[in-house]
Amino acid sequence: MTNSTLSVVEDFFGHLGAGEADRALELLAEPLDWFTPGDTALIPWMGRRTTRGEVADFFEQAGENLTPEEFAVERILAEDGIAVALGRFRYRVNATGKSFASQFAVELHVRDGLITRYRMHEDSYAISLAFL
Repeated sequence: MTNSTLSVVEDFFGHLGAGEADRALELLAEPLDWFTPGDTALIPWMGRRTTRGEVADFFEQAGENLTPEEFAVERILAEDGIAVALGRFRYRVNATGKSFASQFAVELHVRDGLITRYRMHEDSYAISLAFL
């Protein structure tokens, strides 16, 4: 199961990195337990998602509001259907021109070749400040 989990997570981030959000979305189960913490009043695409369509909206809204400056997955650890992706990113908020950066850890659960749970752990405070 570890190799399967690892390959699904590598494929997911590989598709995102290549700008292939539609292919990444195909690796998500429905229903899905997706959560990215943050101030949803300030950053409406943060929060809970349960369908591929809702995650597609997440990527679309983020893409409309942010310009990527750096995104790197540095390591993926996988065991028994659970993976943790460790990395770093930096984005610029289009409306304010401010950049924010954070290291991140994403917890992903994989079952039957699909991601069933996604939890982003990042510096959501620094992100919120860039929107002000």
